[in-house]
Amino acid sequence: MITTIQTHPGVPAGQQAEFSLPPDVIFVSVHDGSARLLNMAGCFHAVPAVGALMLRETLGRGAGAAVQRIAQEYGVEPRQVRKDLDDFLRELEDQGLLYSLGNPQPRRGTGVGLARLFLRPALHGIQRLCRAPELRARALLGLARISFRLFGWTRTIAVWKEAHGRFATRPAGEPEQKTIRALDQAVRSAAASHPFEVECKERALCCWSLARSVGLDAALVVGINLLPLAGHCWCEVGSQLLSDNQDHCADYTPVGRW
Repeated sequence: MITTIQTHPGVPAGQQAEFSLPPDVIFVSVHDGSARLLNMAGCFHAVPAVGALMLRETLGRGAGAAVQRIAQEYGVEPRQVRKDLDDFLRELEDQGLLYSLGNPQPRRGTGVGLARLFLRPALHGIQRLCRAPELRARALLGLARISFRLFGWTRTIAVWKEAHGRFATRPAGEPEQKTIRALDQAVRSAAASHPFEVECKERALCCWSLARSVGLDAALVVGINLLPLAGHCWCEVGSQLLSDNQDHCADYTPVGRW
């Protein structure tokens, strides 16, 4: 069972800290004391209970407080705890799962400005030029893959949301279920024959974009399965899923919604 979900910046506003989670990382605490670190730009990682405690204390109160807490709880010399903690934090930094607030935040790909410069015209061009639903889905799937590879999860989602702005107006009298079924079919068909190997993130973002463009209140959802550790991403419109299986998504506990 998941107990807490923590994302960037990782600490309450105004609280002093030495480290923070990067924008693409989600820190999920579990009832048995362990945790999962979900790098939306890379892999998912299981963290044992002592490592999860180290990370929670470091993010919330700083490394010094983490050393004291661990030393008292486990009956270990503070000097040994400090060495183990430094090694642990360094390993997380090397894997892009943590960064020091005393150093410049590591860049992931190019900046948001360049992402806007590239993605917004591409999205608008697809909306204008690709009239057939399947053709538009194919173009969006390709753009989603390029977006995630170049700019990562956080920047991609931010710029795609900016580009779509407010909901489009759905044609009067058109049933929502009919629209959802048409979009679902278009994405499934486009993904089945796409030249790129598109995964759940690309499919979900494509569905979200198509749904938003026709006035549907769509949401991107990220979920995880704790044992075995696995993740999945899907698109929801109310209780309906686009281009995904309800039973499959039910196996994952949602940890993020955009």
